[in-house]
Amino acid sequence: MSDANGVANDLFTKLEAELGPVLALVNNAGITADGLAIQLEDEQWDKVIDTNLTAAFRMTRRAMRPMIKARFGRVINIASVVGPRANAGQANYAAAKAGLIGMTKTVATEVAKRGVTVNAVAPGFIATAMTEDIPDAVMEAVPAKRPGTPEEVAAAVRFLASDDAGYVTGSTLFVDGGMSA
Repeated sequence: MSDANGVANDLFTKLEAELGPVLALVNNAGITADGLAIQLEDEQWDKVIDTNLTAAFRMTRRAMRPMIKARFGRVINIASVVGPRANAGQANYAAAKAGLIGMTKTVATEVAKRGVTVNAVAPGFIATAMTEDIPDAVMEAVPAKRPGTPEEVAAAVRFLASDDAGYVTGSTLFVDGGMSA
């Protein structure tokens, strides 16, 4: 077992001992290491893919057995509007987030009959430290003409984690002010 797998397993083991099975998982890790594809170093590629995609896979894999056994579970992956569309200078980030959407759909089909749902939320520009330097001209391209809020993303996650979303699986909910329209 690799060190990263051990960390995920240790985290789940501790949580399960204290709280019981983990029946809702939100994979929310996200980093960027931007640069044009021709300039990206292997280390930049690997770090973004490992953090944004591989970690979500490992956490999801570890969460599945208890969810399947309970015949209930919710996995919500935080993707990005950049996943299904191009954004110059973010080949690694776009690949990771597109991969996360693909993983979401695939795992959703694998566990749907067991009462487990797997969905993604794809935020656009959200007012956080990660987007504080977005030029006003870029924001003009957003139909809503404003950044989203973390609370708006959290509301989408809350819905997908709820009983009300029991028949929603394999979907990507865009919280992007119309960017993906």
